Amino acid sequence: MPMQLNRKLTNALKGRTIQSESGDAGHVVLTFDDGSTLRLKVAGQASVTAGAKVTAAHESGVDFRLDLENGPAVQVRLADPGSSVALRDKSGAVEYLG
Repeated sequence: MPMQLNRKLTNALKGRTIQSESGDAGHVVLTFDDGSTLRLKVAGQASVTAGAKVTAAHESGVDFRLDLENGPAVQVRLADPGSSVALRDKSGAVEYLG
């Protein structure tokens, strides 16, 4: 079954370029070129290509994927679907929670 497009998160992230990736066991933090951050609570690891531009976000239960222009997709298993994704702008204001 294909993953569903997360329209709200896609609209918020589309066109942003990943500047760096950090985190530890259970967490992935993507920092974008505009200073915003995407925090994911995950089960496992993620491999992220810095410099890649986000084209879409997909989510279906525990499965989460960011499609990237000129790079492999970022695919992870969320630790707690519905409360594992947080996007904040550079000042820390919430742009998306889910």
